[in-house]
Amino acid sequence: MNNLKVKQKQNQIHLLDEATINKIAAGEVVERPASVVKELIENSLDSGATSVRVDIGSDSGGIFRIRVFDDGSGMDRESAILSLKRHATSKINNVSDLLQIHTMGFRGEALASIAGVSKLTLITKVHLPDVISGTKIVVEGGNILDISDAGSPEGTSVLVENLFFNTPARKKFLKSRQTEFNHIYNVIEQTAIANRDVSFQLVHNGKEKLSTIKSGSLTETIAYLYGREVVENLVPLKSATSFMKVEGLCSLQSLSYSNSKQILISINNRPVSSPMILKAVKSGYGTLLPKDRYPAAFINLTIDKNIVDVNVHPAKREVRMSRENEIFKEISSAVKEALESGNLINSGSLNNSKSADNKKTSQYTFNDSAKPLFCADSETVSYKKDNLATNPATESKSEYHLRFTTTDNQLRLTENFDENEHEVKLPEMEVLGQFDSAYIIAEIKNQNSEELVIIDQHAAHERILYDQVLKVRDSGKKAQELLVPAILTLKTRESEILSESLPMIADEGFLIEEFGKNTFAVRSVPLVLGKRIGTEILNDILTDLMDDNLKTLEAKKEKITTTIACRAAIKAGSKLTDEQMKRLINQLSRTKTPYTCPHGRPTMIVFSRSKLDSMFLRS
Repeated sequence: MNNLKVKQKQNQIHLLDEATINKIAAGEVVERPASVVKELIENSLDSGATSVRVDIGSDSGGIFRIRVFDDGSGMDRESAILSLKRHATSKINNVSDLLQIHTMGFRGEALASIAGVSKLTLITKVHLPDVISGTKIVVEGGNILDISDAGSPEGTSVLVENLFFNTPARKKFLKSRQTEFNHIYNVIEQTAIANRDVSFQLVHNGKEKLSTIKSGSLTETIAYLYGREVVENLVPLKSATSFMKVEGLCSLQSLSYSNSKQILISINNRPVSSPMILKAVKSGYGTLLPKDRYPAAFINLTIDKNIVDVNVHPAKREVRMSRENEIFKEISSAVKEALESGNLINSGSLNNSKSADNKKTSQYTFNDSAKPLFCADSETVSYKKDNLATNPATESKSEYHLRFTTTDNQLRLTENFDENEHEVKLPEMEVLGQFDSAYIIAEIKNQNSEELVIIDQHAAHERILYDQVLKVRDSGKKAQELLVPAILTLKTRESEILSESLPMIADEGFLIEEFGKNTFAVRSVPLVLGKRIGTEILNDILTDLMDDNLKTLEAKKEKITTTIACRAAIKAGSKLTDEQMKRLINQLSRTKTPYTCPHGRPTMIVFSRSKLDSMFLRS
């Protein structure tokens, strides 16, 4: 009977205490250290700050300190104490205000949630001439331990230590120190791009990792974060409707990535996540980029606040929008028009596409000094509107020579096998021609039947290169030295990842040395790569290394190997001579698995005579 009474008492509905409420709320608001940084930075922006500094401390155990300084309006003592209570805010007054959110935060949950799972020290001082000292409040696990006067500059400083000390289950799921710091870097990077009139600084263990100035210019901010080389490959986009304005920059097709992490979107200057907008940006590129390649884009949408709802989740990263179809079409059209202004639709020449002010023209002249543009899977090697002529007799000598030697060089890279070492796995074929500068049409004749073969030239050469990369990796000599080292200047995050990965990349044949702050000298590239392509591919490799889905060292090495093979392979759009097609088929026939590329896609499709007869309803 006593046990039954105890059980009934436990099942009675009751109010939770404040500390428990804050811990539950913290589970939604504070997922990791980057969530703390995001919430504190948003508070700084809402306070009118023009300068924000984030100081991170970490050791082998992870991130142990987060401090955010700002020069915002600050708070008096009464407001500072109240700010640590849940749903205490200065940003909205009633439910109707939720329809017109003008601030980054509005829920009044952030400080209370953070304080509930950490030791938090708040120091703040208002911008008033008669106020001499500021207020210092120390909170641990949601309990206020001390309130006192403190000397302080005008603005607010929040120190967060021992995050998740009282929620060990949450702390257990944190990733490595580098991964968590990368998330913090991403938060500040995205916020800085969306708020160019505020200067941001990120310091990690006493070293500056990111810094921007309050320029108000998107181009200048991106230059500070990404470097001038990226800016030179961006074109402006701009459009407007009755309810929305689209502004930003997007990359030329010469700058692409293997994932969409370089597409940064903000709505009304708030960084957001929106699969719909990502799809709209990609849609604007059409066939300029293959399906598995993504551009860089930095876009802000100024939208009527009645159309966008940011009150979806406590983290405020997800948004809902009405009129999605109209928004999708407008963004897609804006991207397409921006690329057309750079002459990218009708020309593969990088020289004709860098300036967004160029007007469209119908004629493109060949330049002997021009270099072919090697990009991702379906991109072409092209110098004029109609691509290179199909008949060598109609081409100029310089055009024909460049086309021939470019492809010849790529084929020569994969001819270093021993013909006696590898068994020929494909029957002898007679080349009939090439279709759409992408597929080789060949014929197999034997005693029993005839077969028509369609070979994907890129997939075929990718398989050949993949086998060669593996072979070279296992051999003694892995690299060829560059006569003049190539100098790479990277972002801080990429620089740190490359520094940690230098031994692994050396196994692939890249000899790279640190050459100063965020600068590296590439002295050797893998034997199977051309010297110029070998340095360009490092951007893709760095993108691969930043992929959190690659958990093991072997998975990362495999990804790098396939990336090298894909990047250096003959592209769809490259016209081949009969001799070059024969050489490609011969090389493919000596690979271990000639019927698929490293990604598992088929390299060829075979139609028997009987199959063709049945397709044409012939008996």
